[in-house]
Amino acid sequence: MPLPSSATDEVTPTPIQDAPVQPGPRVRLESRWWRNADFAVLGIWISVVGFTLRYHEKWGDEAQAWLLARDLSLGTLWFKELRYEGSPGLWHTILWFAQRVFHAPYSSIGVIGMAFATAGVALMLFKAPFPQPLRWMLAFSYFMVYQYAVIARPYTLLPLLCFAAAIFFKDQKHPERLTLVLVLLSLLTIHGIIIAGGIGLAYLLDAIRKRETFNARLRQRYALCIGIMAVTFLFLFIILRPTPDVAEFAGRNDRLGQHWHPSKSAKLVSILSGAFMDYTLPSAVFLLLSAAWCRMRRALLPLAVPCALLIVLYVFIHGLSHHHGTLFVAAITGLWIAWPGKDEPQTRDQQRATKAMMALLACLFAVNIWDAAVSIRYEFLYPYCGADDAAKYLKTVGADKQQIFGYDYGMNAVQAHFDRNILANWLSTYYHEGLPLRGDTLDFGEIEAQHPEYLLFVVGNPERDLGPLNSLLNQSGYVLTHFSDGYLFFKRALMDRQVYVIYRRVH
Repeated sequence: MPLPSSATDEVTPTPIQDAPVQPGPRVRLESRWWRNADFAVLGIWISVVGFTLRYHEKWGDEAQAWLLARDLSLGTLWFKELRYEGSPGLWHTILWFAQRVFHAPYSSIGVIGMAFATAGVALMLFKAPFPQPLRWMLAFSYFMVYQYAVIARPYTLLPLLCFAAAIFFKDQKHPERLTLVLVLLSLLTIHGIIIAGGIGLAYLLDAIRKRETFNARLRQRYALCIGIMAVTFLFLFIILRPTPDVAEFAGRNDRLGQHWHPSKSAKLVSILSGAFMDYTLPSAVFLLLSAAWCRMRRALLPLAVPCALLIVLYVFIHGLSHHHGTLFVAAITGLWIAWPGKDEPQTRDQQRATKAMMALLACLFAVNIWDAAVSIRYEFLYPYCGADDAAKYLKTVGADKQQIFGYDYGMNAVQAHFDRNILANWLSTYYHEGLPLRGDTLDFGEIEAQHPEYLLFVVGNPERDLGPLNSLLNQSGYVLTHFSDGYLFFKRALMDRQVYVIYRRVH
């Protein structure tokens, strides 16, 4: 068939664009299955945490924040009392509104903490770049399913805010989103301030390298965000700057039974092993290999700066076991930021390195799942703290209608069960960490002068301490009338005893 004359002319062919490939039924089915599996894992996680929460006895640190929020105005809390706590007040403010607006009882504090922990786990399950099996393992690791989910402290918000920061870190066009998260993180805890500062610094340095691609309006937004962070840190410095009567810095915070002062090397060992693999060497290897992998990914700073500063904090200032999870969360956040995207091209060596990192994370999470299982079993078998049982006994015998003296910080865990201050030798329901300290020293002169009906103590080692205490109090006319056992455990180890003993005056 002859061609038309126009067909003999030279013609530039028009490229034909391929139609977008639609996922087939099998792909859609597999995607739906994986998403349903994520929801199922979240449901199992909620069930496990809810079950554990039923058996958890609240201890002094949980009660302290609740009482501060209950008994103080927001102004007094933020501008007078927080400096004695050494912690910003976001968690206290949440509890303040829960009590003032929703009239939440003390028993709800665990549910409030669990709600924030659930949000953090959900964010991780549905948004983290890790393979889904790793996400599932992470959800049931010790800090995610127990320490920062069951125990209602500000750290229940830490995964939520850190993981949100990881999501916004790669968004260079909207710095205000990350800034908002970092402000909230800074208002959470001292550890949150450190993590926020490290992530913010890494984000800023990355933006400086790309500033030539930013237009004038975006640069102005960056300048505004820098100013907001600077004002936040200045505000925190003002409200947390210790005064001479802060007992911690005056060297007078020697509570009953606290005489152990570990060396810096011991604290370094404790933070590394407690945060990661339970033993120092594998924990150090994990952290170093993670840093090497992040360096290969050209994303070392979001991991290295927060983790290094947290380790310095623990070694040179304090290193309590229940704070170790902040290093764990900071490390996971750094790895999240460095993790390659689904469509990111990688060389064969990079793929092998990423698979090795997956195996390393699987080992970390497996160890921590074991830790979580043991702790949950302990919660079921043993009382975490004796305060709940002691408060029940005092109510049963009507002791709160008589004169009671109490000693040591842990009294706040009993006070939280009452709507007023039941201790005659305390000026407030919470433990005020300022000089002169009240209720931290056994004063026999005061006892002889006022003859309280009941004496309440927290004993860390009953086998060692009860004998001498009984002898002293028996001579003053008091006998042991109630023993409320408690065990503060950390992972698979007993961290401390939380035994409450009650003495009654013999008439």
